[in-house]
Amino acid sequence: MNKVRQALLFGAALAMASAPMAALAQQEPESVGRGWPVPVMEAEYVGSGGALGSEGTINTRDGEIPEGITPLPRDMFNTDDFYADRELWSDPRYFRCNSPQALEAMWGSFAAQSPALTGDNPPETIAWGFCGRDYPREAIVSPYPFKTAKEHYEALLAETTARGGPTQHTRETLPDWDGRYVPNSTVHAFQFFNASAYQYTKANYEPPQWLNMVHNQVPTVLSLLTPEYQTRAVQMYYHEGANNAHQWPASYCWPEGFLRFWSPFAWLTMDVTVNEDRVQFLASTSDNFVRHVAIGGQFDESGSVPFLSADTRQWYGETIGFWDEDTLITWTSNVQGWTAHGVFEFSDDMQAIEIWSPRRDEDGNFVGLEQETIFYDPTAFVEPLRAIRYHGFEGKLSEVGPFQFVDCIQTLFPVDGRAEPVTPGTVMEYRVPDMYNRPWAQVWEEEFEQGMQRPEEEQLFGF
Repeated sequence: MNKVRQALLFGAALAMASAPMAALAQQEPESVGRGWPVPVMEAEYVGSGGALGSEGTINTRDGEIPEGITPLPRDMFNTDDFYADRELWSDPRYFRCNSPQALEAMWGSFAAQSPALTGDNPPETIAWGFCGRDYPREAIVSPYPFKTAKEHYEALLAETTARGGPTQHTRETLPDWDGRYVPNSTVHAFQFFNASAYQYTKANYEPPQWLNMVHNQVPTVLSLLTPEYQTRAVQMYYHEGANNAHQWPASYCWPEGFLRFWSPFAWLTMDVTVNEDRVQFLASTSDNFVRHVAIGGQFDESGSVPFLSADTRQWYGETIGFWDEDTLITWTSNVQGWTAHGVFEFSDDMQAIEIWSPRRDEDGNFVGLEQETIFYDPTAFVEPLRAIRYHGFEGKLSEVGPFQFVDCIQTLFPVDGRAEPVTPGTVMEYRVPDMYNRPWAQVWEEEFEQGMQRPEEEQLFGF
């Protein structure tokens, strides 16, 4: 059995727990726009198991070429202008078959998990990933026929109305969701901190998380994006993986942005509170994620995007929703375009539909929440995308510790284009970034892209 095939089978068995997955994947859709199964190709797919930056994501070290692979003469690590290489971006070998998260960890950025993957003499000794491993595109794109979040939301609302809904809950009939939750994807991502094996069951199963970007091939990710946002993504992968110039928003106490709510590294626990008028999701680690759902709310559609307060973008958007018995269906709009480092950027046109459903064990006991999200961004994505994850119930709010509010104090600054600690009392020259004009790209383009030929239309910042 060759190395690629061996890795595929091992990863599929580890990350997907085939028995519960097979049972769930065979379910027939019962709705026009929620709960459709995720297409899975067990023999061809390796999921998100394995620690970030570990041997689970790296095939060979020290520049060793994987068996059966012929490297490209010019790739991301030895090029003098990645913009000029656009025709090569569709070849995984251009990125040495590394996933976006492996590129992010290439220089030892996640030191708790692995040493630098660059070797002693980069670029010759840059590590290679698994060229035969990928997350299939058909398991990432939305299976639903809707082109917009509005169309999707209205279809779900009409479906619920036809059944006599939406459900108008009172305090006595509200689903008892108040409590603290731990996302399954966080457990997966941080398995290296805990030697105990994580047991999958039908109650806590979730499809492997493509948004973790641990085993995705970069060309597959790029196929989801419009040309402009492909360029932005490769710009990030280059400067993180080849240039060791990470510009993570949290490093500078910048906002994390909407899409980071789906990152296993952005927050470890989430508090949920529910009343008749509002559902609140509250999480923190690298930032405070506060999201409110206005139950029965109506968007004002007179602006450039639907909004609740004003036609002014919000970091986590604004959200309306309704109940279908014990399932919460939401629509988020008015999102500030931003980035999710290690993933890709999104635009001011980002909107999302979320379906929050209770999970129960075989005895009917509530064990957590399933979150199905469909992302709509016609500016950044060539078609809508879908992610599904599970949040395990940890305990009632009276049974857990207090919420840890994050107050970020900046200690890192971009010094010569790289995030460096600056001691108190230091006097330095510092340019205040334009926070609404891709501040990470401003650093990269000013410090590292002299002589590169960016496409003319891409030299202007902004979302």
